[in-house]
Amino acid sequence: MSQLNVFLPWCSLEDKANREQMQNILLKAGMQIIPLQQSPENEIEFMQEAKKAAADADCSLHIIGVNYGKTMDFDATLSIAKFQFNEAKKRAAENSKYKAFVWYPSNLVGVDKDSLQEAFINEIRHSITNNIIFTTIASPIQLVDDIRSMMEQKEQTHFDVNETDIFIMFNEMDEGEAEEITDMLSDIVSVEKLNIIQDSDTNYSELCNQQIGKSKLAVVYFKETSDWALPFVQQVWKKVGGASSNTAILLIGDEDPDTNKGKIFKAPKVVSLIVSGELIPLEIKVQYDKAVEEN
Repeated sequence: MSQLNVFLPWCSLEDKANREQMQNILLKAGMQIIPLQQSPENEIEFMQEAKKAAADADCSLHIIGVNYGKTMDFDATLSIAKFQFNEAKKRAAENSKYKAFVWYPSNLVGVDKDSLQEAFINEIRHSITNNIIFTTIASPIQLVDDIRSMMEQKEQTHFDVNETDIFIMFNEMDEGEAEEITDMLSDIVSVEKLNIIQDSDTNYSELCNQQIGKSKLAVVYFKETSDWALPFVQQVWKKVGGASSNTAILLIGDEDPDTNKGKIFKAPKVVSLIVSGELIPLEIKVQYDKAVEEN
């Protein structure tokens, strides 16, 4: 794809080091930073430049700290960070290809925040859509890689996907057991299922990407197909944005046969479990409840 233009909002002094580090990583990755200059001191100029940056960019990357920071002169309840996020949010609503990435570094998650910043973070979490991505990933390098992956624009088929609680994917060889699991879960939560047919010409990667964006928990189930499930879940995880995905992924396998033991995939936003077959529906529900609580 052509060079990616990233709106990297100005921030308060305490977050300046994180912004400078992220700017260097983005530039080394071949991306264009908007704006590169220092923040204007005049508030009118600041607002104009922030609006222009959001309009000229392909995406934005907002770095969030623990303090609300400097506020606008015309509104003491509006921080400069929130003003710029609001501009990016408007852009995302107008342009479906635009994405706003919000980075709240993992080392700050447990740190006390002032009340205004706490409210701002909660507001962002409740604003999450396919175009607004909130992440606490530890590595800024991994975050930039995720941004590049999610912003790659290709000609895509639009599939008929639905809002759902759980989206479960399985190989056709495990269809019988998967259907039983799905039937049990359907009594208590909404479920979408996908039977992966080996010789089909369906673009399963893109179908899963679109459906996972509409789901609260994505599940890859296997019993006899561990050799298929491991590379498949890795492909899906990367496609949906890796650690920056808004939807958690559960890779769950039946402990029978014994060869399934140890077949796990370790990655941020992924839980891997091998359990007894009769406990799988219950474990999926437990992981669904955790995913809902965390969001």
